[in-house]
Amino acid sequence: MRLRPTLLRVALLLSAAVLLTSCSGDDSGSGGSGGTDGPTAQAEGPKAQRLPLRLDGITDEVAFGTPLTFTVPNGHIDSVQVAPEGGDPVDGQVGDDGSSWSSSAPLEPGGAYAVTVVASDRLGMEHTLTDSFAVGAVPDGNRLTLSMQPTDGAVVGVGAPITVRFDQEVTERENVEQAMHVASNPQVEGSWHWVSSQEAHFRPKEYWPSGTQVRLDLDLNGVQAGDDLWGGRSYDLDFTVGKAQIATVDAATHTVTYSVDGTVAATWDTSLGAPEFATRNGTYIVLEKFETRQMTSCNANITCDPGDPNFYDLEVPNSVRLTWSGTFVHSASWSEGSQGSANVSHGCINLSQANGATFFQLAQYGDIVTVAHSTRGPEDLLQRGDPGMADWNLGWDQYVAGSALGAPITTDAL
Repeated sequence: MRLRPTLLRVALLLSAAVLLTSCSGDDSGSGGSGGTDGPTAQAEGPKAQRLPLRLDGITDEVAFGTPLTFTVPNGHIDSVQVAPEGGDPVDGQVGDDGSSWSSSAPLEPGGAYAVTVVASDRLGMEHTLTDSFAVGAVPDGNRLTLSMQPTDGAVVGVGAPITVRFDQEVTERENVEQAMHVASNPQVEGSWHWVSSQEAHFRPKEYWPSGTQVRLDLDLNGVQAGDDLWGGRSYDLDFTVGKAQIATVDAATHTVTYSVDGTVAATWDTSLGAPEFATRNGTYIVLEKFETRQMTSCNANITCDPGDPNFYDLEVPNSVRLTWSGTFVHSASWSEGSQGSANVSHGCINLSQANGATFFQLAQYGDIVTVAHSTRGPEDLLQRGDPGMADWNLGWDQYVAGSALGAPITTDAL
């Protein structure tokens, strides 16, 4: 059947309208008259779908001592920031699959962290994902605890070591040593040295310069120190190095030469250990002092028999400790007749009542006392790790060999 001209024109107009409707673009699209290939253009078109992404693996509390790991299923991680409030971002790496991330190390126990992740979906659209979590605290039974010497704010002698005494045995010494930071002004070369599995010392290669300011930071929170043993907090202290006070003791001439900053301030008569109780040669440091100290031959492992001629039980004034084994500088009025001429003590360094009081007043932790020309060396106390002898009676290479990291360091700038 043939259409009349009027009906033909109507049919043609309707066909054109349908054609225009099927080919027209969306006004909100970005393809323009020429169009754009690729996922971005598809994502912005009227039929595009934003594929949902999520963070998997982050719970409200992450166990201490474990790295943080999470994934973005069906996504590709472009950037990650994990940081405590006001702190520096945590280091970490994206996995080979591009959808997972792990921190380089465990996070600080007890800390609160925020997570911001930028990831792309399969269509190339970027998504910003956020979360937060806390890190569990180290239980008391798994926490490394310690004490430090010198005390915070102290003025110390030029031979003063920094001593860290742990209450538990440290088997992961490298981990712990890496977290122990020393800064000073001026900077010096020094080294850590493990006296035992529970005690680490730091000293400079040479004596500290007088006036040095020193700071110790123990960033141990989250550091593994052994099986089921972790640092649970950080510690710090500051101290100042005072005058160079050095007592040079000569067992042959029975004298003590006392110098301050290189100038001889006094020379005193002394009596050291008798031949059977000879005072050890070597370089000691002042550890602590007591106005009076009860000293007994029984505690010194000499004799507990009151009938023995070597028995003693005395209140000793002006007692300055040099070793934990029992070597002191102290006043000894009972030996004043032999001071300057004979060695008659049980190993201590005897001074007169007046000279002992002077030395006691001046003595500070870390002052140096050297003994020469006696008949006994320090080897037994070195083997036992006696703190008074442990630092300045080893060659520098031997001292550095006692570091878990095996190398000297230069202190950080302060």
